[in-house]
Amino acid sequence: MFSESEGERIKKDVVTASRILIKRGICEAFGHVSARLPGVELFVITPRASMDLVQGPEDLATVNLKGERAKGKNEQPLETWLHTCIYRQRPDVGGIARTHSFTTSVFSILGEDIKPVHDFGAILLGKVPVFQDSRLIENEEIGTRLAEFIGAQGTAALLRGNGTAVLGKDVIEATIRAIYLEQSAMLQFQARQIGEPVYFSEQEVYERGTQHLESSHILRAWEHYKASCN
Repeated sequence: MFSESEGERIKKDVVTASRILIKRGICEAFGHVSARLPGVELFVITPRASMDLVQGPEDLATVNLKGERAKGKNEQPLETWLHTCIYRQRPDVGGIARTHSFTTSVFSILGEDIKPVHDFGAILLGKVPVFQDSRLIENEEIGTRLAEFIGAQGTAALLRGNGTAVLGKDVIEATIRAIYLEQSAMLQFQARQIGEPVYFSEQEVYERGTQHLESSHILRAWEHYKASCN
């Protein structure tokens, strides 16, 4: 069971993640972010409203792993099953960012993976593939298929014509990964206007990705983006 102070910290991180993703243009009116509460089968998630309207922890919904709202004054998003099914299948995942970043959507429309092309993009630990079903993840069946598509080691998926789902050990990691995934897509897209991108090798992805996943690197990025919201 988690302590009350730990739960409040996680909720505040979800609120901060919402502000960061809006500020960076990773989400606009739609999108949501969640975080698992440790030791219980519950997670907190931004409500069925623009994340720009999330003012504090009291605005979040608490949801169980049956997809049911357990606490909170606001209704959970339509795509709560995206989060529910991933948390069920991936006990290592503690945070999920459901975004609508624009350049990643270009690749999802093309049906093409995003591959690491720069240092920060290696934080995804490999290519990010396209989940070909374009429907909203609003029921258990499609949520389960998405979770299985991402698999036991995957860190993200492009949703065809409909944004991304990005995973992390906590909501901080998921948020930073969502930002760097959009950067990877943008750089890959721009490089193609000149020539053929040189992608990172598996060894380069491993070396750079594991370093960027160290807490000092993640927290440095988090504090930077957090400060930009003030």
